[in-house]
Parts: sequence; structure tokens; C-alpha cells
Amino acid sequence: MTRSGKLAFWVALLCAALFSADVVAGAFFRAAFLSDVAQALVLALSCSFFVAGLLFIERQNKAGETSNINGEENTQ
Repeated sequence: MTRSGKLAFWVALLCAALFSADVVAGAFFRAAFLSDVAQALVLALSCSFFVAGLLFIERQNKAGETSNINGEENTQ
């Protein structure tokens, strides 16, 4: 995986952790620290960076070439 792909996944994980922490804080302690709009933006950022990471992985694989990720094989 490329360095950009790893970075995109790490940023997505960070945003998802921030969103999850806010939801848990709001649900259990009534102390949510993000507004509704900020929650939506953080969740959208997390999804966007996750998709960007997936696109980096797909770009790494050449068109028409099969990939054996995690030992999976293509059957025809």
C-alpha cells in the first residue's frame, strides 16, 4: 500500500474515533462536545478519507490484473 493510502486510512480512523467518542459522550454522559453540523462534517470526512484510501489501493492494482489479497483467489 502506498504512503498516501495509509495516511488516508489513518485520517479516516481518527475522524471515526472522534465521531464515536462524541456519540458515546452524548449517550452516556449527556456531554456531547460536537454540534449536529460538526458531527455530520466529521462523519462525512471520515467516509471521504476511507473512500480515498480504497481508491489509492485500486489505483495501485493495474487494470485487468487480478490481485490475491489475503490469499484469496479468483475462481472462474
